[in-house]
Amino acid sequence: MSVILTPDQRVRVFVSSSMTELTEERQAVREAIGQVRLLPVMFDQGARPHAPRDVYRAYLEQSQIFIGVYGESYGWVAPGEEISGLEDEFRMAVLLPRLIYVKDADHRDPRLVAMLDGIEHAADVSFRRFRTSAELRDQVGQDLALLLSERFERTREPQAELVTTSLPAARTPLVGREDDLAALQTMLVEDAVPLVTLIGTGGIGKTRLAAATAQRLAHFFADGARFVDLSSVTSPALVGEALARGLGVRTSGGVPAEVDVSSWLRTKRMLLVVDNFEQVAEAGPVIGEILRTAPGVTALVTSRAPLRLADERVYVVPGLSLPPELAGPHSDPVVIQAGSEAVRLFVDTARASSPRFALTADNVGAVIEITRRLYGLPLAIMLAAAKVRVLPPDAIVEHLGDQLGLLTGGARDLPDRQRTMRDTIAWSYHLLSADERALFDRLGVFAGGWDLEALAVITGPGGDLLSMLDALVGSTLVCLDTLPDGQPRFSMLETIRHFALEQLASGDEWAAVHDTHAAYYGALARAAEPKLNLVSGAPWLHRLEREHGNLTAALDWFIEREDPASALGLLWPTWTFWWRRGHVDEAGRYLARILDRRRLLGPPDLGLALLAAGGNASVSGQLEEAEDDLQQALPLLGETGQEAAVSIAVGMIGHFAAKRGDWERADHYLTEAADRAAGLGENWQVSLAHSRLALIAVDNGQHDQARSHAQIALNLSDAGQEQFTAVVAHYAWAFCAIAQDYHVDARQHLVEGLSLAAAAGDEAALGTFLGAVADIDSRHGDLSRSVRLRAAASALRTPSNEMWMQAFVTPWRPIGLDPPAARNQLGEDGYAAAWQAGEMLGTEKAVAEATTA
Repeated sequence: MSVILTPDQRVRVFVSSSMTELTEERQAVREAIGQVRLLPVMFDQGARPHAPRDVYRAYLEQSQIFIGVYGESYGWVAPGEEISGLEDEFRMAVLLPRLIYVKDADHRDPRLVAMLDGIEHAADVSFRRFRTSAELRDQVGQDLALLLSERFERTREPQAELVTTSLPAARTPLVGREDDLAALQTMLVEDAVPLVTLIGTGGIGKTRLAAATAQRLAHFFADGARFVDLSSVTSPALVGEALARGLGVRTSGGVPAEVDVSSWLRTKRMLLVVDNFEQVAEAGPVIGEILRTAPGVTALVTSRAPLRLADERVYVVPGLSLPPELAGPHSDPVVIQAGSEAVRLFVDTARASSPRFALTADNVGAVIEITRRLYGLPLAIMLAAAKVRVLPPDAIVEHLGDQLGLLTGGARDLPDRQRTMRDTIAWSYHLLSADERALFDRLGVFAGGWDLEALAVITGPGGDLLSMLDALVGSTLVCLDTLPDGQPRFSMLETIRHFALEQLASGDEWAAVHDTHAAYYGALARAAEPKLNLVSGAPWLHRLEREHGNLTAALDWFIEREDPASALGLLWPTWTFWWRRGHVDEAGRYLARILDRRRLLGPPDLGLALLAAGGNASVSGQLEEAEDDLQQALPLLGETGQEAAVSIAVGMIGHFAAKRGDWERADHYLTEAADRAAGLGENWQVSLAHSRLALIAVDNGQHDQARSHAQIALNLSDAGQEQFTAVVAHYAWAFCAIAQDYHVDARQHLVEGLSLAAAAGDEAALGTFLGAVADIDSRHGDLSRSVRLRAAASALRTPSNEMWMQAFVTPWRPIGLDPPAARNQLGEDGYAAAWQAGEMLGTEKAVAEATTA
């Protein structure tokens, strides 16, 4: 018996309504769907002799949108069932966009009334009423067009943001898990459990379930859902830093990264998904402290064991449901597919690999056997199902038996499911050709994915590379994603990558492949260097963020090979990336490892390493350590003719002198730095020096001189399209203007700097600029708006953010009302309401409110 298929494979809209009424309305819906070039899927008699529930379940599984049209009838309730087919269809469509249309009626079945009452108040459903079929046709057409346009907009390239991380995109529809999703919604939303940990063996689908849960529940949290992957983190000590990186929170090394994360999250109302916690289980208290500090955050963690924290609720992720025990070769394929999640996943994956595949009476027994042997493990089932391109299910069963019998004998201490997972990967691996296996082994070197350019370098010439890569994608050993610019990017699930690395280590290419990988990313860093400080440099910052895992893997390899010069050759050209993307702490740790090997560095490299370490220490607020590093660096840089680096060091020493109030020494060093940089054409350095000189002049009451320095700084940054120095220059100008009571001028430059910072996603600058605008507005503008902006700025500030900005500018000097005075004018309730509203604004709305005033 063949599987039930919809008549077309376009985007399908399932239409649910009673067949005893609404004939004209069903036709109107059909016409509206056709007008937007989609395919209506409607239950009728044509799918018999299958049971009705099997038919509409199969149709729903192949549809992408659900429309429900209801009038007076609740629909037919089958013998032995408690709900009608109409209500059952609605419930089954829980993962689809659901558009509901209710016709005005004088009389309605009480059961339908109860059902509609629940639907009308559901947050994830569109609910509309209509009177005529013509009105319904218009509503459906408008709603489908809006739904499609929203989804189209989501596929466009995002605007520049601090980080590109979000919820992982689902490569395939989620099969089953309806009960799991419902249970997790109850825990996380209805019961408001602060920490839920999904546990289960590798390949059971924890990550996929967590991502689907976050996607489904994000709208219950004011700040949505965020996803942080810890799969590449090897030490519990690095969890705070990984969380900061995943959330886009700037760190400095001056305080532990988890303190910055807690500070940033303290005003958020968010669902935080933390994936792959098992290898850093000792860092459980970090999650506990974050939840204590940020009571509005709910954590959903995936691990192979509980975190053992207070208030933790553990959810054991089961395997997909298997066919009944009595099911076998003579079972009805339709019934088996409808009743078993494991079988449905096998069929979906097999059909993606071989579009002509169908579950039939001839192969249903073999498919049942495969899913049983694989314990309902989703990843194992997908790997096996991908082989239908070359093997029928009966042959897959035979290979599974042979392979498992061969491979499990030496691993009796592992649980069955873990042995099954590893053995299934091994089986898929051994079905590859020799060249495909060699490629697979090499691909394990990539941390976080790769593009075609990197692939060609790592694998070298020879062989049909794209065909071999296609075979790996077809075998589900490699994942394919599409970037916003349409370019492909490839990756491996971490479980599979570990297997690939084991295979690479067992051969003789381990060192050569790692050498090539590290050299490629070192060259990428050097290619990025001239672009990173420019207004047009955002794509390079995004690219380096995307390659962050590969950059750190290359650094680790260089250092492990006792090659600190090459590690420095990757770090130094990309210092802007590490600083502006909030990875200062991480860069400092690598610099410390490089300097631990200073005996292997020549004088030029040692001078640069000390300069970089001094800069990092400065941003971390460790000024004495920073100045010591710079004083050691200066003679080495001078002796080796690195004049651009000398001017950077001289400028930083001048900045330190200003911090101590030694104005004469500060002016001397900063002027020297500006002159040196100007002679070298390093105008970004000249601009930064003049911004600092402007701030010093303000402190000394030299206002005309201050504005002159600020003007030079702005002119140079504008001429060179230097985004970062322009932000600092606008702040310096505003600082000068406010000192002379030119409040309108000061606000204008703050707004311009705020816009630049927003475009770059620089939260440190955003908090500083918003706070300064709020201060001016508290004196001259809308006081409630001022409080909202002050609260928004506070929500963006972390200890490291403040240290980061203070490394470049002088703290803002308030001219407006302080919080107690503002609270007195607005009243306690008015002030609290404005503050709470400001905390909820978020970056985009806060910037809009500041810039449109």
